[in-house]
Amino acid sequence: MRYQYTIGVDRSAKKLNLMTAREWLAVQKEYFNDKPSQYYSQAELEAFDKGTDWQNAVLQTGISQTHELSVSGGDEKTRYMISGNYTDQKGIILNSGFKRFSGRLNLDRELYSNLKVGVTANINRSTQDALTTFEGSNYNDSPYSHGIANSLTYALYMPPVLSIYNADGGYNYTNPFEYSYLSYYGQAANPVSDLKNHIGQTVSTSLLGNFYTEYTLVEGLKARINAGAHIDYITQNYFAPPYTALGLNQDIRGMGATGNRRTDVTQTEYLLTYTRQLHPIHFIDLLAGYTHQHTKTNFSVSKANHLESFDNLATGNELPSISRRQQAAFRSFLGRANYTLLERYNLTATFRADKSSRFAKGHEWGYFPSVGLSWNVDNESFLQPLSPALSTLKLRLTYGKAGNQEIDFDEYEQYFNTGRYNGAPAYDMSTLGNSDLKWETTTETNAGIDAGFLNDRFTLTADIFYKKTKDLLLQVPAPLGSGTTEKQLANIGSVRNKGFELAVNARLTEGRNFVWTASANLARNLNRITDLGEYDELTIGNDQEQILRVGEAVGSFYGYRFLGVVQSDEDVSQLPTIGSRTPQPGDVKLADVSGAEGIPDGKISPEYDRVVLGSIQPAFTYGFSSTLTYKNLDFYILFQGSQGNKVYNLLRRYLERPNDSYNMSAVLLNSWTESNPSNTIPHLNSTRPTELDSRYVEDASFLKLRNITLGYTLPVKVNTASVKVRFFASARNLFTFTKYKGYDPEVAEGIDLGIYPSSKSFLAGASITF
Repeated sequence: MRYQYTIGVDRSAKKLNLMTAREWLAVQKEYFNDKPSQYYSQAELEAFDKGTDWQNAVLQTGISQTHELSVSGGDEKTRYMISGNYTDQKGIILNSGFKRFSGRLNLDRELYSNLKVGVTANINRSTQDALTTFEGSNYNDSPYSHGIANSLTYALYMPPVLSIYNADGGYNYTNPFEYSYLSYYGQAANPVSDLKNHIGQTVSTSLLGNFYTEYTLVEGLKARINAGAHIDYITQNYFAPPYTALGLNQDIRGMGATGNRRTDVTQTEYLLTYTRQLHPIHFIDLLAGYTHQHTKTNFSVSKANHLESFDNLATGNELPSISRRQQAAFRSFLGRANYTLLERYNLTATFRADKSSRFAKGHEWGYFPSVGLSWNVDNESFLQPLSPALSTLKLRLTYGKAGNQEIDFDEYEQYFNTGRYNGAPAYDMSTLGNSDLKWETTTETNAGIDAGFLNDRFTLTADIFYKKTKDLLLQVPAPLGSGTTEKQLANIGSVRNKGFELAVNARLTEGRNFVWTASANLARNLNRITDLGEYDELTIGNDQEQILRVGEAVGSFYGYRFLGVVQSDEDVSQLPTIGSRTPQPGDVKLADVSGAEGIPDGKISPEYDRVVLGSIQPAFTYGFSSTLTYKNLDFYILFQGSQGNKVYNLLRRYLERPNDSYNMSAVLLNSWTESNPSNTIPHLNSTRPTELDSRYVEDASFLKLRNITLGYTLPVKVNTASVKVRFFASARNLFTFTKYKGYDPEVAEGIDLGIYPSSKSFLAGASITF
């Protein structure tokens, strides 16, 4: 049995540098006609010192605790393992957190000498309280379109002269600086109140069970049946009270919704395996099988507005509900053959024939063969003289195909959402459909080497690979005349990936009381689009900030090249115009790349002057870890890094937008003036380009100290049983070395509009094993 308890403290790893109240007031007075003076007396203005740190107000110290318990045992015929885990984590943003309970059972039983059965069961129950997003809100002038992604980013924009609370202790809902979409009839949103009172909750319950029976027909020949089911039930609750950002609107006055989705997956596998040493020099391992998987999902959403409380949606004005049933089937015939000659030469061949109902008629089947060869060179007689200096040497070569079917259930069919219009049923096309939709296929070739030196005290694994993915499943513009503005899923073009992976492990020191090991890895992947079918290029994103173009990487950013700031002594007549306007001292300078004739034409235009500014693809990734053990003391450290990838810091772009309503980045205090000729920050009153430029596509390279752990194991005797008690302390994400100016350089999709900040975590705990 083993029990472990861990307690942790989390803090935001970084805070953004924003203007204080005095700085913000000074900017307003100098550049925006002293707008605060319209709302505050001179005495009140003079009383401001640092004002309110809204960023600090919505961040908090997170506390987490985890309990883990496992019990295992058995006898000659029965083996079992039971485990459970409970985690309770308070997030580093107000009213965010995560709770989870999970349990697992493994049971294997030998009923007869030739018959075994077993069962595994997993149950998981989790509740996550997360930030609600303004994306897709029903405002004509959406907060999201002005860079307000959620209440965290709204807190960053709040003028620091405003207080969180009124004199009577209640929340301050007065903000004379706010635009109309977050202020109605004198009542404005308060991000601290929003975070504490909104509901953005996901409750998930899942049950995964699998049963198997294995029967030995004759020596080496086994038949096995696996039968499993996965039930996943998710409830999402959302509520924005009438005094919150998403509930303020007079047409809404409080909004709530609850959605339920149940997904049932059943799978059966029928496998036949044959393993035999045919001769002292021949060994075979054969497998043939058939699998069937059926997925069914049902979801429904009920919502209402004019809602004061989330206790009962029926107390509000009910809005049209949404419900839908979907299902998919997957079948596969598979075979595998392993052959070894003289324990040195190995051949593995596999073949899969997969049928997916997610694709159009006539395109359901995909065929995916693979073959692998390896040579245990260290078993050759001619290499024996090099032992133990060269203790292991294995060469590998593989070639194979794999398919991707991870799309929605019925993208190949037209689908209409249902609703109501003027009290009658109405239909809106949501999926255009595509009768030619088929498998996305990846073909990969890999060559590798495994080597060990000095009796494997030092080991090396190196691989080079070449992958080509064709018939990419991409969203493309709907054809003209199709009757919808939605995009269409289609098989378009191909992408190539090639590169290498390298891992080195070493036992640096091995003594009676002291052991020191280390590992390092390095990987490089070169990603390029090789074909886009009928399209020369495709721009994607809300602001068309990314481009798909042959010869460029997936995730490439597209915009102007920033050249600096126009200085007072420059000849502005030689500068290209921006929007028919000649840049003046203090304005940005952009590169005139080309024009309609293929040469610079003296004006900046989005059609000809935007260029690729980098991509989310790193040049290489790397890591290093080391473990030291001295008697009962152990120490572990892990570094991980990425080099050369880019992130579009959209949040920074908005925070560096001079305005008279929101707080701004403190870097604007260094804006260009005649006495401060900055070449990076333009004048506060200068005209900003509407399209992306290279200032905000940042180098997101990083090196992180992921984990550092110190532990001590105390052996204890209880009667005749040995008991181990281990105490440990750990720090995660302790340091991040990066030039990136946002909260965290690790942004999943490469566009940062206020991601949940990464945290520094400090943990301590103890485990007992007996």
